[in-house]
Parts: sequence; structure tokens; C-alpha cells
Amino acid sequence: MINVVKRALLVSLLCPILAFAQTWKVNLQDADINLFIRQVSEITDKSFIIDPRVKGRVTVISNADLDKDSVFKLFLSVLSVHGYAAIESDEGIKILPQNVAKQGGLTFDKDGRTAGELLVTRVIPITNAVASELVPILRPLIPQYGHLAAVNEVNALIISDHAANIRELEDIISRLDSTVEGQIRVVKLQHAWAGDLIEMLSQLVEGAESGNGRKSSSSNSSKIIADERTNRLVLKGKEATLDQIEGLIQQLDQPSDSTTRLKVIPLRYADAKTTAELITGLLSAEKTAQNSERPESSFVQADESLNALVVSAEPNVMADIMGVLTELDIPRAQVLIEAIIVEVKMESSDALGFQWLFGDTSDSTTPVLGTNFSAAGGSLSDIATSVVAGTPTLSNGITVGAASFNSDGDLNMAGILQAIQSNSNSNLLSTPKIMTLDNQKSKILVGETRPFQTGGYSDSSSSAFVTTSREDIGLTLEVTPHINADNEVKMEVSQIVEAASPEASSLGTITTKREIETTVIAGNRKTIVLGGLIEDNVVEVEQKVPLLGDIPILGALFRSTSYENNKKNLLVFIRPTILRNAVDAEQMAQSKYNSFRSIELQMPIEATRADSLDGLFNNPLVQ
Repeated sequence: MINVVKRALLVSLLCPILAFAQTWKVNLQDADINLFIRQVSEITDKSFIIDPRVKGRVTVISNADLDKDSVFKLFLSVLSVHGYAAIESDEGIKILPQNVAKQGGLTFDKDGRTAGELLVTRVIPITNAVASELVPILRPLIPQYGHLAAVNEVNALIISDHAANIRELEDIISRLDSTVEGQIRVVKLQHAWAGDLIEMLSQLVEGAESGNGRKSSSSNSSKIIADERTNRLVLKGKEATLDQIEGLIQQLDQPSDSTTRLKVIPLRYADAKTTAELITGLLSAEKTAQNSERPESSFVQADESLNALVVSAEPNVMADIMGVLTELDIPRAQVLIEAIIVEVKMESSDALGFQWLFGDTSDSTTPVLGTNFSAAGGSLSDIATSVVAGTPTLSNGITVGAASFNSDGDLNMAGILQAIQSNSNSNLLSTPKIMTLDNQKSKILVGETRPFQTGGYSDSSSSAFVTTSREDIGLTLEVTPHINADNEVKMEVSQIVEAASPEASSLGTITTKREIETTVIAGNRKTIVLGGLIEDNVVEVEQKVPLLGDIPILGALFRSTSYENNKKNLLVFIRPTILRNAVDAEQMAQSKYNSFRSIELQMPIEATRADSLDGLFNNPLVQ
């Protein structure tokens, strides 16, 4: 299967059903027209010469299996709908805007076998009628980009238009160019539809027939031809007969009773507003594709309060709309998204140091010699100051001190040995879960709202004030799931873990943030890892007296060292579970409630272990 994706599914090319009968399904949703032309070239093996003015996006919805010729015909119809024309040439097929196509060298279609939507030129000889008299009758049936002229010398018509339109015009011309004598009139319908009206008018004449998409009624005295593309009737016959037929047409060409065309359709599962936009687009595209001027309008309006559609359409269009709604208004599957954020921290530190000083305090002089380090804890000067102040403060760990005094009680020497070792481990386990519909964005936030300073002002005449804003911090999970035909779930995931840091700042609160934004595919009830972080931070600090601190063994008396090792592991896992119906959703809810009750009843700790990756979600603490 070949897939081309541009914001949505553009074209799906099915593998051959049989080796001798290859078919394709064409579906376009807001596709670039040049990309569509490139794919059609690959399918049909045709060469296209594209005018730089050919731009835009196209939408086609079809579930029919098409062969090469059908794909090409559909392609030509799409070009016509969007105002472009295809012209065959020796170099390939030129694609031009319709308004300049007739200056682009149209192909002369001698045998009338050219594909329907190709722009061609054809010469049609006239046998009985006068060619110049047919021009004003046929002119309204020719589009603006087409051409119609009479060649009086040979009594023929030259027509440039789409091949399919020319074939329809030929049918009209052949009926007008008959031995029936009388006048020719063209009647444009305002309310009725030509294709429907011709069926009723056929009761007035004998030998009703149709051909080449043109419906007609005829007898020996009159002819009535319906041109559905422009919603006109072409009449030929005697004046009295035409007056009667035209009077009947005026009586029949009346607005239909709107009450018979209105219907309120409540929707059970689909969204009314979205569905109304979709159906309106389909109706508009169909009318444009048929190049129709049909007067009766169809509209679809959404009533969001009732989640219903108000539809006004003819019975046949109403039946088509009901058929589409039957396919669209179906229950969507739900997806339970379970995430696990595991963060493990391990911190260890060691510190060892020796400080000493010599001095004579008898005359309050300062020390004459000493060391003062802070790597292993508080410095000797800080400790001595706190002792003198009567508020002794010691650092964490063990502190051993010694002092020597002379006979007068004056301090001669002091020394402090400090040693500390610390270890800390912490595990953080977050397990957000959220349930959402297929193709529906969902969000869960678990945290708190904190004030953050955003500005401030003060002057000598007024008190200072600050401005703050309140922001959410915590755990945020946003997921948009898409279930595919293989029972897999494509997930657009945004995971944010934000927390306030204990570190202080003069500018306000410091926050730590870990964020993952990605798109992944996982099978139903299959666990995958979204991402993670492994951090290993080592800090070693050594303070020493130069030279003396490097002496073996004795050098320890002249230095202080500290060592810190911080390790952090962070992993994020996710698992989708598809719930197809209400029974699945109810069973899942019951399972989660039972797990909650198990924790409440204090299950043994052994039961919380996970022996495999999938078993991680079977842990009662995370269910």
C-alpha cells in the first residue's frame, strides 16, 4: 500500500486485487493539487505539463475501486471543478487555467473518443437547420472558457469545450437539426429541475427516449430536450404547441413546499457542528463537480444544544444524507492512557579535615599561625567565634577539638578534627491515567497553583508593591490517541513534570521542569518507553596549605577534603488500552476500583513487585 500524507490522508493506492486487474481508491482531504497530479502521473503513466498558475488544494471522497482509465477521468473532473483544463499535445497533457485554455492549442477531436474532461475542439456539420441560427440557442449552454461559432460557408459549428460536454451538445444539435419544422425556444427553469420536469413533459408527447445523459421527449410535431448541466429545456416545434408546453412549464416551475423538505436528525455519537460542516462541504463539492445550476438548495444547520442537524433537501438528497449519517454517527472507541514516571535519586558524600592555630591571647593579639577550611564543615574561626559569643555551633558529623593553655589561662594552641559521611536515597513514582475518545485531545493536571512575582515598583513617596501571577505547577499529561486498523494506537504525547525547588532566589521561586513531547505508536495494552534521563554528578573539593598539604601522612594535618556523588535516573513509560464498548469501559473501571481496594486493605509488599515490563502496570501501587 502506498500512502501519501499531508496533514491528512491524501491518496491511498490499494495493492492489486488480481494480477491482471489493478485498482485504486482515491481519497483526498485538503491535498495539494500538484502532489495529486504527480500521483496520477505515476498511476496512469501519462506525462503532464503544469502551468505555473495551477495552484490550490483539492478534496475528493470516494470508496469505489477505480482502474487506470477511471482514475484519469476522476482526475479530469477534479481539475474542471477547480477551474483547470487538460489539453492533449504531442509533448504530453497540458494543465492550464480554463480561462486561458482555449489559447493553449486545443486538440482537434475528429472521432469523438477523447476522454470526457479534456478540452477539445470539434467541427459539427449541420444538415437541415442553419448553423448561425443555432448559435444563440446553444450559447447559454457553453461555459465562459468555451468557444462556439458558426461557419456559414459550410453550414457547420465549431465548438471548444470539454469532450463530454461536446458529446452532450451533439445530442441536442442532432435533435434540433431534424426535419421537424417550427420554432426553437430555450426555457431556463427557476425552481424545478430539468431532469425531473422532462419526465412529466414526456407524457405530452409520444416516444420518450434518452441518450448520452440528455433526456428528451419527441414526436412528429415537437421535441423537448433537457440540459441538466445548465437546468434548461430546449423546445422545438410549432408555435401553438410550444406555447402550450411553455405554459405548462411555468405552472410546474414553482417552489416546492419547504415543510416536506425539512427534517431534524438527532445525533447519538457524532458532534453536530463538525458533522454539519462535513455534509455541507460534500453537498457543495457534489454540486460543483456536476457543474450544476439546479435551483433548489440543500442546507444543513447544526443545533449544538440538542446535538442535532436541521436538514433541508430534496428527497433523493435527503436519502443520501441519511446514508452518510448512518456511517458517521457511530460510537467511537475510547482509549485509557496510563503513564508511569519513575525517578530514582542516590546521593552520597564524604568529608574529612583538620584545622589548627597557634597564638597568645594574653594581650588579645590575633593568632600568629593557623589553618582555616570549610570543605569538611564549619571553619575553625566560625566555631571559635560562636564559642566566645556563648552560642557554640558545630557542623554535622563528628567534631573533635583540643586546646592548650599556659599557666595564666591564655590560649596557646587549638585544633579541630572534623569527619562526616552521608547517604540518601529517594524514589519518586507518578502514575497519571486519563481516558479519552479516539482522535480526541485530553489533558490531566495534578499539582498546585503558586504565585510568581512578575514585577514591582517603589519610590520615596509610596510603599513598595509587587505584581504576581498564579501559575500551575505539577504533573501535566496531554495525549491525543488515534486508533488504526491494526489495533495500534498512535499517540501525540506531551508530558511535563514541574516542581518548586528548595533553593532560594532573590527573584522568586525556582522551579525544576522535565518535559517530553513526542509522537509514538504502541499496540493495544503494550508498554513502551517515551524517554528518560540518566545523570551522574561527582563533586570533589580539596582545601590545603600549599606544599605542607602534599606531605605524605603529615600532610593530612594541613588539608580538608569533601566528596559528593549524586546519581539520578528518570524514565517515562506509557501504555494505551483500547476500550471498544461500554462493557470494556465498565470492566476496566471495576478493575481499577478493585486495585484501589487492595491497597486500602494493605496487601503484602511482595505482591507489589513487577517481574517484567508489562508487569509494571500490574503493580497494585500503580493501578
